[in-house]
Amino acid sequence: MTTFEVPAIVEDALLAATRRRLPPELCGGPALTAAVVDRSRRYTSERERLGTPGGGRASIADLAARALFFTVADAAKVHVPLAELAGRALPAPAGFLSSPTLGVLDAGAGCGAMTLGLCTFLAARAARSPGPPPVVPRVHATLVDRDGDALRIAADAIAAVARALALDVTLVTITADVGDPLPAGPFDLILAGSVLNELAFPADLARALVAVLAPSGVAIVVEPALRETTRALHQVRDALVAAGTAAVLAPCTRRDAPCPALADERDWCHDHRPLALPPRARQVARVTGLRDGDMKLAYLVLCRPEAAPPPVATWRVVSDPHPSKGKLELILCGSPGWVPARLLKRHRSVDNRALERARRGDVLTLEPPPTPNAPDVTNVTRVSHHTLPG
Repeated sequence: MTTFEVPAIVEDALLAATRRRLPPELCGGPALTAAVVDRSRRYTSERERLGTPGGGRASIADLAARALFFTVADAAKVHVPLAELAGRALPAPAGFLSSPTLGVLDAGAGCGAMTLGLCTFLAARAARSPGPPPVVPRVHATLVDRDGDALRIAADAIAAVARALALDVTLVTITADVGDPLPAGPFDLILAGSVLNELAFPADLARALVAVLAPSGVAIVVEPALRETTRALHQVRDALVAAGTAAVLAPCTRRDAPCPALADERDWCHDHRPLALPPRARQVARVTGLRDGDMKLAYLVLCRPEAAPPPVATWRVVSDPHPSKGKLELILCGSPGWVPARLLKRHRSVDNRALERARRGDVLTLEPPPTPNAPDVTNVTRVSHHTLPG
């Protein structure tokens, strides 16, 4: 399984931008560690305090935590849907990521995690191409956030990373709430990282994002992989689908509502991938115990309904594999909903070896497809997005 990485240049750029604006004692050591722990609690066990880090120094410390740990840790999350779309593991609108320019809106940008992730994705994709390098588009990014200080850190860091990666990136920052009218666009790519979970009416913003997409554009929404926040994202998905406001390209391989994960309140559909953090963030993660080597996320990739390519008959692995005596079991999601798949040891062959290697998040084609009454899998073609496409 591919390990996703956050390059050290991202951490270095954020540190330099933060040091120019915040007291040095908040940029490392015990003060930063305490701020990271406090923000983590507000996102998980103390969500009633989510928007209230306190005033004065507490707010400044919270900004340091966002810039120097959470932005770094989250920057690779957008690689997952981008790699899938670019590699065509699932259908994407024609021409996506292949035009000479890419108009980007980063809504609720904060310190720039999603746009930094886009920059490193474009550079890595070009570097890994085995043949002629793919077109690396010029990026025109508009970052919107209510925190002007965070935007200034983001702008400095993105500019530094773009220079280091030889990318052509121009930036506009707008200090405004995401609940205000969005820039008119149209945008080829819209990014929204850890934004919807902070809103009382998240579907309103999701509809607004799709409304300012270019005809062949996509919107990528990334949220924390907590049960509460992820199930809320499933509900947003269903509201958009039911209203005909958007088509869902990923992670869903089915276009209909309701989301099968909502049938049982104990379920939620999320992803996790191995992640290598750069040195300073890795040290903070070790001290705080906030990362176990995995990058956890829930996400949606949306497009205008009329731009959606025809669906393909594929299945998403939505559980970790469950090996037991004589068999391997996992749960797949496809057009019929959630379906168990089973590989008996006596049926193992070259035709179904891909199922043995499948992990949560992989996309598979199966022939014949499993059903609740016939879960045994005989033939598998694996279409995985664990590896960045060339």
